[in-house]
Amino acid sequence: MPSFNYVVKDRSGRTSQGVMEAASMGEVATKLRQDNLFVVQINPVGQRSRSVSRKGDINSEKNRGRVALKDKLFFVKQFYVMLKAGLGMIVCLNNLYEQTENKYLRYIISGVRNDVEGGMALSAALGKFPKVFEKLFIHMLEAGEASGKLEVSLERLHGYYEQEYNLRKKVIGALTYPAIIAIVAVGVVVALMTFVLPIFADIFTSSGVQLPFLTRALLATSNFIRQFWYIIVLFIVALVFGYNYTAQNPKGQEVLDKFWLGVPVIGDLIRKLVTARFSRTLATLIDSGVPLLQSLEIVGRAVSNAVIAKGIQSAAIGVNRGTGLAQPLQDSGIFPTMVSQMITIGEETGELGHMLDEVASYYDKEVEYALASLTSMIEPAIIVFLGGVVGCIVAAIFIPLLEMSTGGTL
Repeated sequence: MPSFNYVVKDRSGRTSQGVMEAASMGEVATKLRQDNLFVVQINPVGQRSRSVSRKGDINSEKNRGRVALKDKLFFVKQFYVMLKAGLGMIVCLNNLYEQTENKYLRYIISGVRNDVEGGMALSAALGKFPKVFEKLFIHMLEAGEASGKLEVSLERLHGYYEQEYNLRKKVIGALTYPAIIAIVAVGVVVALMTFVLPIFADIFTSSGVQLPFLTRALLATSNFIRQFWYIIVLFIVALVFGYNYTAQNPKGQEVLDKFWLGVPVIGDLIRKLVTARFSRTLATLIDSGVPLLQSLEIVGRAVSNAVIAKGIQSAAIGVNRGTGLAQPLQDSGIFPTMVSQMITIGEETGELGHMLDEVASYYDKEVEYALASLTSMIEPAIIVFLGGVVGCIVAAIFIPLLEMSTGGTL
């Protein structure tokens, strides 16, 4: 049977170490925890400790980077599985460091491991990176640490991030094909206007034939695109920059969010997306033991829509006055009536988290239907637009050619 070196701390914080024979590291961890010891490190005998400081870990990675939702999902899943298996916190962090491919997340794990070894709580250590681990993540870990059920909080976080990831994949997947068609359509039109039309323009000029209005208009547009293409590029760049600049301003973001909510079909899709996220996030927080007012504050940041966040803040004021959650939400008018009705049932039965989960599942399906409806409208609209433009260009070319071949005058 293999032997394992271990390092533990007792309830007074005193560190001790020893050797134990067991079938696996998980078995060692279980036995040590049964003795009311906190596992700091477990390693097979003869293997160099992985918890020692890696020179350059912190300094070699710049204190910046990006952690995608997929990376965070992997982090939470692996952490939950290892804690549930009985591994100690430091062992889990060491394993996560070895398994993680994202360089910035490795940098974060290295720093968190050092802080936890120094006695800091996991939630506090991860809280040093608010751009990666948002308030939802930190408060759920705090609730898990307070209740002694950290692995349960991580399990709920994994379920939450998994749903978010799947929903995001559905949205991106549904809109990718229409986006490709739109790009191809624009490319075809630009190619016809800048390469095909100029060839025929020389023919028409040398023949002296009088050109119809449609041909003259398209030739003028073609000349403008060829001569002043940089103006068009600058206009697009300025438009994108202006939109992003406006979105960074709280008042500007509210104006943009209000505009998109008012757009037919798109506004309905956004509202359903936000409703699903609101319900899922609030359910996850409530089930983890986070107080309702604090949960509403976190949810207001998570919905990513300034108009609806403002309505959630108003609802939080009502909750603070003791009116419950359902009535203030219904008065705000930001969510469909079904949401407030389900919340009312949840408040009366004491199963608010479960009811919010049901709402989130329902609107996840509604988002799928809305996406299918949107794509079924976009694709034929793009095809009709492309066909119309190509038809106009063909007509603008062949009407003068036909006139030239018959020797007539337009």
